Amino acid sequence: MLLMRKLKSQEIPLIEHLLDKSGLELEVSDLKVTEMDDGGMGSLRFHSKTKEPKFGEAAAEYWFQDNDGIDVTARLNLDQNGELFELDVWKTDFTKLKEWPSI
Repeated sequence: MLLMRKLKSQEIPLIEHLLDKSGLELEVSDLKVTEMDDGGMGSLRFHSKTKEPKFGEAAAEYWFQDNDGIDVTARLNLDQNGELFELDVWKTDFTKLKEWPSI
C-alpha cells in the first residue's frame, strides 16, 4: 500500500513553478501525493478524484542540474480529465536525485 502524504517543503518551489508555467491555479498546501517507484529520482503521483486516472497530457516542463552536475527534467502531467496526474522526474543517468532545485 502506497503512503499518501502532503508535499515536502523542498518539493513545493518546483511544483509551484510548474503550476505557474502551466497556467493552473492550485493551492499546493492542499495537494496530496504518493512517491513513485522510480529509483529515488523524485517522481510523485497526485491524489485524484478521478476513479482510474490515466496520463492525458504534459502541462509544463523544467530542466535543471542536480548538485552532481547531472541533467534532470521535471514534467507536470495531467490526467485524461485535465486534473493533476504526476510530477515525472527523470535524472538522465537514472541515479537518485540529490537535491531539489531552488527556483
